[in-house]
Amino acid sequence: MSFAAVLAAGAFPVALEITPPQKVLPAVLLRRARLLGDAASAVNVIQRPGRQPSLEASIALQAAGVAPTWHLVTRGRSRGEIVSDLQRASAAGLSQVLCIRGDHHAADPPDVISLREAVALAAHALPGALLGATLNQYVADPAAVLRNLLPKLRAGARYVQTQPVFDLEQLRPLAEAVKNATPETAVVAMAMPLLSVDAAEKIAARLCIGAPPAVHGGGAAGGWAAFDDVLASLVSAPFVDGVAIMTFELDPPAETGARICQALRAAGVSPP
Repeated sequence: MSFAAVLAAGAFPVALEITPPQKVLPAVLLRRARLLGDAASAVNVIQRPGRQPSLEASIALQAAGVAPTWHLVTRGRSRGEIVSDLQRASAAGLSQVLCIRGDHHAADPPDVISLREAVALAAHALPGALLGATLNQYVADPAAVLRNLLPKLRAGARYVQTQPVFDLEQLRPLAEAVKNATPETAVVAMAMPLLSVDAAEKIAARLCIGAPPAVHGGGAAGGWAAFDDVLASLVSAPFVDGVAIMTFELDPPAETGARICQALRAAGVSPP
């Protein structure tokens, strides 16, 4: 079943978030996309400078029989470029898009579009596609987050994807506010195993949060135990509808995928 179909059925879908390789390397792309095997019903393809573009990688995965989520980035892109990309996505049959601003530092052209406009354009170009927007639970002003998010939902976004969750209580207020404002919106929480102090500190610096404490003194075992706990809490939370799994490593070994699948099973999540 597709990610959208699992959501519609009221089950708990799993996505895997990957970074594509620097060059067009189909075997590497497929290896990363298949890390969780049948446990993942979608593969989110990150857009980053110096890497195979998310759209190109998504089209390649679609052709290989892997369901991709294209990351449509607006930063540094003109309206014409985005419309052209949407036409290519439509021709390739892509059916899931996450509309994001992008975290690189490209200069915006004069005709850069808002995320609300990007969602609306995607809804028009890809009728029936599952469209998403992002939700940063670490922003200091939750009311501002909602004011920014609601126009995207009205434009056609049907789910929101969070930043990595290390403590359910940090997510709860904003996720519940989204559910109260738009009960039909699905909340997809990102979960990420952090297996070293260095990884925890780097992610904390990127998110501007305190370093997740579980790995300190516990090494990889402590990191996995923390991941297990967070995943179980997300699966049981009434305001979380699915998860997106991201790894700190760009090209994690098969053993990492097997350990994540073990955590999913322990949390009560089975392949669709």
